[in-house]
Amino acid sequence: MAVAALLGAVLLLGGCAPAPDMRPVQAERSKPVQRFDSFQSAASNGRWIVAGAAGGVIVASADAGASWTRHVLPQPSSIVAMTACPDGSFAALDFYKKVWVADAEVAAWTPRPLPSPSDVLALSCDPANRLWVAGAHTTLMVSADRGANWQRQDLGEDAILTSVQFIDERHAVATGEFGTVLRSRDAGASWQKAAPMPGEFYPYATLFIDGQTGWASGLAGVILATTDGGNTWAPQDNPSGVPIYALLKLGDRVYGVGAGGRMVTQRGGQWQRFEPGAHAVSQPVAGAALDARSLFVAGAGGALAVIKLPEPLTLAASLPRQAD
Repeated sequence: MAVAALLGAVLLLGGCAPAPDMRPVQAERSKPVQRFDSFQSAASNGRWIVAGAAGGVIVASADAGASWTRHVLPQPSSIVAMTACPDGSFAALDFYKKVWVADAEVAAWTPRPLPSPSDVLALSCDPANRLWVAGAHTTLMVSADRGANWQRQDLGEDAILTSVQFIDERHAVATGEFGTVLRSRDAGASWQKAAPMPGEFYPYATLFIDGQTGWASGLAGVILATTDGGNTWAPQDNPSGVPIYALLKLGDRVYGVGAGGRMVTQRGGQWQRFEPGAHAVSQPVAGAALDARSLFVAGAGGALAVIKLPEPLTLAASLPRQAD
């Protein structure tokens, strides 16, 4: 009898307990950008900014990040790279072996399956608006019809490609695991293996600003530079002391976005610290150039920020003033 009475009391108390207040959860879920979004990629076509998250979410803004729209992709999906083509269209690389494509107004995202079973990590669009995907086993895939059909090249190396970039209409570079460097001089019809980066380097990001000059950033804050098209690489001092996850060209400057929200910029052949000010993102992973004076940074915790860069110092302003 005592046990039954105790059980009844417990049930009575449980029945009287107030229902949990779900309004904060519902309010968070109604936001276009949510604090649990882990953004891994970003791109801009000059009008729209887009960012892709690990949970299969893509957000887009047409007003420089003042407001956002949210698109949740069917699961499983995880966006690992994004690119904007010269015609303004977008593409997003899904780790689950597909590419999502959208027009220049980001009206909708359409899935395009990839023909390779290999894991994929890198995506770019060449000057002819062809999509390029790179990944494990030095696999390269190209599509001239926005992902409807793909041509696949397996280069036979046991390495993961982490970047592919077209420098101009004919010249391209792909880099990856174990310091792998691949070059093409015929618009990607064929690829040749160049001498590797030293120390079996694993590049997080690689950027060439012309056919000769480029940088690769990797583990432990190491930055390598080349001035001969990737034939040789040499380390450069990284004053931020942290890994750089994205390298971006804005006008005549190159910027690096790194761990802890730290940033660097190239000046006079050297890297210097750059302070993003109040718009710093604590855990940045990706970025995109918006114009010559602003860049977009995305990262974990739903972090999205547009960083305005200072006006360049003119020669006249940099000269010391003479006394009257």
